[in-house]
Amino acid sequence: MRSKVLFYLAFLFVTNLSFAQPYKTIKRYKPYKWMIGLHWAAIDDDGNQFGDLFNMKDSWMYSYYPTQLSVDRYFDNGWSIEGVATYMQYVPDKNVNDTILHQYATFANLDINGKYSFYIDYAPKARWIEPYITFGLGYTFRDSAFVAQHVPSVNLGAGLNFWFTKNIGIRFHSSAKIGVFPGFWTTHTNYLHHNVGLLIRWNEGKKEDNSFQKRKHKWTRKHGGRRKKGGH
Repeated sequence: MRSKVLFYLAFLFVTNLSFAQPYKTIKRYKPYKWMIGLHWAAIDDDGNQFGDLFNMKDSWMYSYYPTQLSVDRYFDNGWSIEGVATYMQYVPDKNVNDTILHQYATFANLDINGKYSFYIDYAPKARWIEPYITFGLGYTFRDSAFVAQHVPSVNLGAGLNFWFTKNIGIRFHSSAKIGVFPGFWTTHTNYLHHNVGLLIRWNEGKKEDNSFQKRKHKWTRKHGGRRKKGGH
């Protein structure tokens, strides 16, 4: 009988202790919620798909002021979606689709891309570097590029973000814009889109829930009044 009582008391002690211990809910790391960028864009639209990739003097169209804006919304596990808008001018005496351009021309582009960041693979050891890839759909308007003015595209890109602080960084990005109409792949509707930009993000460095939560199980006792036994 004594052993049974000791076993029952030990069981109650262990059970009460386990219910009193806190438990931790592990959530994925979210580096930010919103990110915006202001970029200096360069367009390689010389019509040579795999040649003269770094011929900035004769082929690249660029400006000395920012011509591109991006907005990025982070979701989960490295995935985000970004919208990108670019507006700039083609300048004369540059090679555009195997022809020397003799006048100014308008270039405008809108993209919606999915983005996967490898940032979570580096955090927390190297949070200052963020390699990523992008893929999506785009629309390009060029009023004088010796091709169709309105071109839908498939976008494939990659880049690197470098973070100086938790909120401010710079971006280096390149993407291939593959025109899907008229023609596909081998037409002059394709071009390369490069950019370097300044990034600002917020609501960064937080987990959905990294706090300890306690499950409390209190054993309560009701304290009733003691009956007084009658006297003599």
